[in-house]
Amino acid sequence: MAAEIRPGVCRPDWSVVTTAAAREALLGRDRSRAGLLHKWQHALEPTHDRVWRTVVSRFGSLGRPSHLAEIGEATGVSTGQLREIIAELERRDLLGTDPSADRVRYAYPFTAEPTEHRVRLHGRELHALCAIDALGIGGMFGTDVVITASCRICGRQIEIATADNGKSLSHARPAKAVVWYDLGYSGCAASSNCQSIAFFCSQADQHRWLEARNPPAAGYSLTLPQALELGRAIFEPVLRTAAPDRQ
Repeated sequence: MAAEIRPGVCRPDWSVVTTAAAREALLGRDRSRAGLLHKWQHALEPTHDRVWRTVVSRFGSLGRPSHLAEIGEATGVSTGQLREIIAELERRDLLGTDPSADRVRYAYPFTAEPTEHRVRLHGRELHALCAIDALGIGGMFGTDVVITASCRICGRQIEIATADNGKSLSHARPAKAVVWYDLGYSGCAASSNCQSIAFFCSQADQHRWLEARNPPAAGYSLTLPQALELGRAIFEPVLRTAAPDRQ
């Protein structure tokens, strides 16, 4: 279950998924989010794809979202056409704009709004929409990042650093921190399941959080290495312009 988002580049990238738990979580995501898959299963037009990649890459390099005028200047796309493209990307649930539609508010994995998932990238602190998004950022940009978050139950700080240009973990404090990967998708990931995909300092705290959920949550408990595989599979293809064996 993967979509070719541009020639030779498929999303998610199943080649980075080596654990049974990460594989089952990705399959569960596909089974439970038919609406999202329908939005993602068709490749974007080349200009739409270029705008999407520009929005995401600028978010990461500048540490902030871009205004439409900046995106137009970077891509050479006229304002009228750019508004149509941004609207289509929003319909595909690839980004979201502010009410004026003049500024990108979020573009997975980043958001302009403060969240509990903070990522140190290129010397700047950015906010990710959820724990999986945070873990996918290093691999997507081919660099190492430091993630800080707070346990949803006890508030204890969690710090995670990547290695091998975002492809593995350098350290995690506390070492037994886990991720809850929620499947509760409803129209827009940013306003539905992203709200519940979070870090916990321990399996016990995650269990207490799940016990308090009403209705009960549907999803997967993942170790940090398993969650990193998920983040890499979902986000590493986003900025990739050719298949790995063609680069």
